[in-house]
Amino acid sequence: MASAYTGGVSASFDNRDDVAQWLNATDSVGFSKAQVAQYLAQTKAKPSIIPILKNAPEGKWLWSDYQRRLVSETRIKRGRDFVNTHREKLDLVTQQTGVDAEIIAAIAGIESNYGANMGKHLTLRVLATLSFDYPRRSGFYQRQLAEFFRLCFSQGLDPTTVKGSAAGAIGMGQFIPTSYRDFAVDGDGDNRVDLFNSKADNIASIANYLARHQWQAGQPWILPVDTKVDPTWVSKKAKRSGDTSKQWRQRGITLPATVEDRAEFNLYAFSTAGDDEYRLAGANFYAITRYNHSLWYSRAVVEIAQGISAL
Repeated sequence: MASAYTGGVSASFDNRDDVAQWLNATDSVGFSKAQVAQYLAQTKAKPSIIPILKNAPEGKWLWSDYQRRLVSETRIKRGRDFVNTHREKLDLVTQQTGVDAEIIAAIAGIESNYGANMGKHLTLRVLATLSFDYPRRSGFYQRQLAEFFRLCFSQGLDPTTVKGSAAGAIGMGQFIPTSYRDFAVDGDGDNRVDLFNSKADNIASIANYLARHQWQAGQPWILPVDTKVDPTWVSKKAKRSGDTSKQWRQRGITLPATVEDRAEFNLYAFSTAGDDEYRLAGANFYAITRYNHSLWYSRAVVEIAQGISAL
């Protein structure tokens, strides 16, 4: 039997010690262990996806580069069309969760072009490669792999045919398998959670994800900062709690009068070809970063949502 990972990428997941160890240690996934082993034996590694995960845009771009790529007029226009088409469902979900329709649409736009491109990679192949040939995050992806099999079993799917992203995410909202389990909900009332085919389920699930991460209805998405700031005020990572509006005002930063003194915000810097841009953001911005931990991603979502709402 082949040894576990030794630095290269194996061509197949058949007859490998690390696969056998994972299979023996994994709780029931619905399929029998023999069936899971058979599915994995049919699966070939895809080493080309590993560099994709390693190369985050923040390491080689400026924010302004990322902004030009994601915050396009085409994506905003499609977002407006999406909101108009699904207005009734979006309004209901907003009423139930407090999450703004434009934010839901913006996430769907970035993740899958509003459902038009939900991924071309075979999900089993991706998750197996990342589980057994990407040691830095193997534990995380082995949990995703087990949950993927459970999902396929519960929904009657063939694990070898499901497609998604290069990170193993699926559906219009691009949920990884454990997020599918924990946050996906039935949005169309058919007593089935289907992120592959139901836009209503995807809309409700994106909103539920943000609501479960403490989205605050009616609170700002992001606030511009046009005055000079002290670089020591800047947060490098997303934070839920921060300094109060009163404190920011005392530092000379102007905030809308509608923002309560006790509301909390963090200051973030975004790199451009000229001077850095600064933004204040609170709990709702943080909730978006739980969907994707990148500050750039969260700001792009907000700017697309702002474009959609500027009718």
